[in-house]
Formats: sequence, C-alpha cells, structure tokens
Amino acid sequence: MRKTIIAILLLGSTASTAALAKNDFGKDLDDQLADCTNKAESTLASIDCYNTGLKAWDAQLNKQYKLLLAEQPAEFQASLKKSQIAWINYRDSYLEAMQNFYRQQSGTIWGITMSEAKLRVTRDKAIELYKLRTSVDMEG
Repeated sequence: MRKTIIAILLLGSTASTAALAKNDFGKDLDDQLADCTNKAESTLASIDCYNTGLKAWDAQLNKQYKLLLAEQPAEFQASLKKSQIAWINYRDSYLEAMQNFYRQQSGTIWGITMSEAKLRVTRDKAIELYKLRTSVDMEG
C-alpha cells in the first residue's frame, strides 16, 4: 500500500512537469528517485530518497540559475535575482504552511508526502529556470 501511494505521488508530480520539460531535462534525477523509492522498505528510507533527490534538484536549480545569469545584461540579472529572492521567501513560507498542515494528520505517510512536496517545489523551479534559459534556443 505504501509503495503504491509513493508511486502515485511520484507519478503525479513528475508526469505533468516532465511533459513540459525540454529534451527530458532532469529525467535522470527522476529515474534515480524512482529507483530509490521503489527499493525503500521503510518510511525513513523513503524520506531519505526524497532528501537525496532534493539535494540533487537543488544543485540543478543553482546550476540553471547561474547559467541563466551568465552573460546577461545587468538589468536582467537584477530582475532575476529579485525574483529568486521572492521565490525563496514564497517557497519557505509555503513549505512551512504545508508542514503545519501535515503535522495535524495521523500516520507516517505524511512525512513522505511532505518530503515529496519539498522536492517537487525545488524540481519545478529548476525546470522553469531551464526552460527560460533554453526558450530562445531555436536550434534545439
């Protein structure tokens, strides 16, 4: 039952965004996460999978941010930095609200659900930055 719920959460979060991702961006990270969660035999192991995935997606987010800033005019750089600061504030407050919501629930599945949500928010932003960066590439 737990593995079915995890699979549904994973597929639901990745399928919609993955269809939008250009050139299967991040597919390897999603595949690694799916392999890990499929092998996880406990709630803690599943949460560890999501935490590892979160670190990988956070590194990808930072990479895409730096690549997007590279060789851009100062006006765009300032605008992007301002938006990222606002996004970080949003992300933190949204995750805090979700944490408070799931804390009210009974059962260990909500820890997994929260871990998946943290990963999804970061993953989606990394994909957005990648798509923005590559949107003017008419060759690919």
